[in-house]
Formats: sequence, C-alpha cells, structure tokens
Amino acid sequence: MKKSFKVIVGIVIVILFCLITYAYFNVSGDEIAGVSNITTSSNVVIKKSYQGTTIEQEYVLSANQIERLKALILQSDFTRDLSSTVRFNDKDMYEIIINDNDAGVWLNIDCIGNEWISIANQFNGKHLKINNPNWKNTLEEIIVLSN
Repeated sequence: MKKSFKVIVGIVIVILFCLITYAYFNVSGDEIAGVSNITTSSNVVIKKSYQGTTIEQEYVLSANQIERLKALILQSDFTRDLSSTVRFNDKDMYEIIINDNDAGVWLNIDCIGNEWISIANQFNGKHLKINNPNWKNTLEEIIVLSN
C-alpha cells in the first residue's frame, strides 16, 4: 500500500512540475501587461522597417485598426525563450508603440516579422516566439488600412 502511495505522489509531483514549466514558457496575449487596457482612443503607431536599412514607414492607427491590433495580441500565444539573442530569417521589422496616459498604458513591442516579439520592461527583456502563423499577415492587413 505504501509503495503505490509513493508512486501516486511521484506521478502527481511530475505532473505539477510539467504544468508549472508549461505555464512559465507558454505566454498568452492577455498576459502582456497593458494590452487589456488599450482603448480606441489610445495613441498607437506602427513603424515598419527592413533589417539593414534606415528607411522606416510610420502608420498611425485608427480606432478600427486599434481594435484589430488588440484582438491580434490577445488571441495570440507566445513561447518564452531563455536566450538573450535569437536567430531569425524574416527581415521585416515592426515597432508597435502604444501610449494612453488616461488608461495607464505604455507598451513598446518590437517584432521581427512572424518570428519573435520583445516587449520593453516585460519578461526580463527576453524574446517571445510568436505561435500565431497569421501574425505578420494580420499585422500587414492592419497597416494597409492606413493607406
């Protein structure tokens, strides 16, 4: 009886460890501080550039675009990376700047195409792997609405 109890306790400990590890590495969009406070009156700017160039395009988002961006972030999942540097193939770079003093929101999200994001002052400065395969396409659709 004692042996089976020890086995059950051991299995429960392993399962708890796995759940804690998964919860640490898997980050949902609503875990990004400030995203849920974004409003349609927030000041949101997306700056797009291409790695290796100094040319930058800037897009100020409308209320509709802000709602779509907020939904994109909230509906996406990310994986925490422990490394301080990351390798990537996508050369499109995006900087998403969200500021709303009334709602207490200040977010600066650096995005490397459809691969990685980094959020200033969150997640110990580590990159998050984007797990949403439509991230970049949706971001481009949001930007196109500015034209």
